[in-house]
Amino acid sequence: MSDRVEYWWVRYEADIQPAEVTFRGGIPLHARLIGMRDIQAAASVDLIERLPAAPRPVLERAAPLPSPRTSTDRSGRLVWLLGIILLTLIVLYSGRLFDALK
Repeated sequence: MSDRVEYWWVRYEADIQPAEVTFRGGIPLHARLIGMRDIQAAASVDLIERLPAAPRPVLERAAPLPSPRTSTDRSGRLVWLLGIILLTLIVLYSGRLFDALK
């Protein structure tokens, strides 16, 4: 059976504080009070209410900036532009070319 960790408000020694509670098979095993290193047995704490989500770090890492465009992006655009111009010229002058070949 795997352990599951949830965050709960617990009552420990007449204080209510958040804790990281470890469950095994739906039964609480132990609790680690947030801000403390000691692990308390689940029998010594009273579970009050489950917290909605795990605590997030206060300072989150910024998303990486998009990379600058390289010259290969520009050369690809140039090839597309030349291809469209070439197709346009073929469509415009194809009738005259076929007439001249006859």
